[in-house]
Amino acid sequence: MRKLAVLFFVLSIFLVKAQDAEIPQKMKDLAFMEGTWSIENFSNKKDKGWSSIGSSWANIILEHDGRFIKEQAMYLTDFGEINMITHIGFDSRINSYKLSAMDKEYGLMDIYFGEWVDGNLIFTNLESDKPVIMGDGQELSFRLSYMDVESHKFTHMVEGTFDKGKTWFPFSKSVYTKSKD
Repeated sequence: MRKLAVLFFVLSIFLVKAQDAEIPQKMKDLAFMEGTWSIENFSNKKDKGWSSIGSSWANIILEHDGRFIKEQAMYLTDFGEINMITHIGFDSRINSYKLSAMDKEYGLMDIYFGEWVDGNLIFTNLESDKPVIMGDGQELSFRLSYMDVESHKFTHMVEGTFDKGKTWFPFSKSVYTKSKD
């Protein structure tokens, strides 16, 4: 009984300490994302570059006192409408951002690790998830980049790779503009 009491005491100290933990600066840096956004969606035409394929929306909220970001978005792509729920957090155990992306249309959940590189927040699922096996047997992985970041605007680029990140090809581009509240 005494061992159980000691265990409970130690766990309660850990839980109280965890509840009082400071929100990581890495997440405070992303608080600007909170709000309602309009999205201009682009398709990449190999011989003509990026062309607009229409507008959609995103709603981004801070969760758990700003420790996590939750985005609900609808994208337009060459493959049709994609409805996503995305969560972003910072995992201090591995000193990396984590992103989970869940889509309605395919019923998939991808996990990404990310970091800031030259002013862009870059995520890949090369180390954190299983590739998509294509019909021809190729393995497809993704890179998600938050680029040209300003308080009211940023670009979300999705790229793919069949060679484990040696080369990347553009998949889609979305320019977010914050709606006036």
